[in-house]
Amino acid sequence: IRNPGWTVVGMTKERKARRRPFGLYMIIGLQLSIALLLGASLVLTYIVLGGDFLLLEQADTLVDAVVKNPYFFSGAGWVLVAALLLAVVGLLRLKRWGWTLTMILTGSGLAYNIWSYFQGNSYYIVMTVYIIMVFYLNQRDVQLSFLGSSRAGDTP
Repeated sequence: IRNPGWTVVGMTKERKARRRPFGLYMIIGLQLSIALLLGASLVLTYIVLGGDFLLLEQADTLVDAVVKNPYFFSGAGWVLVAALLLAVVGLLRLKRWGWTLTMILTGSGLAYNIWSYFQGNSYYIVMTVYIIMVFYLNQRDVQLSFLGSSRAGDTP
């Protein structure tokens, strides 16, 4: 039976320290920054608008309002902040669920930016960052970093 996180030394087992790839620190920092900036913008918007998040008269259509400011129209912004912070914790602890949550958030963000592009808003830099994150997180050595925290029999 092969256990990739353990090595046999004499008659004892010692846990090998799993190292985080450098790019993973970049993704963790990026997600933490996004969560903090989004949380700050939600708080500031709440203060400036006096608690009225539904200022639809500033937009021509509801679709235009959602494309310009999707997080201010519901509690979705706070859910996203919590999910980003949870993903950061999972990535820091090299947990498989952290990798999975990060991929879900990244894929959702990319899908939103593609949809936004077809609505007339082009966020090329953000789309590029999401694409780089997806490619990086799918590299074999990065996935192997999360292998020790998956259930037996799971493959990254």
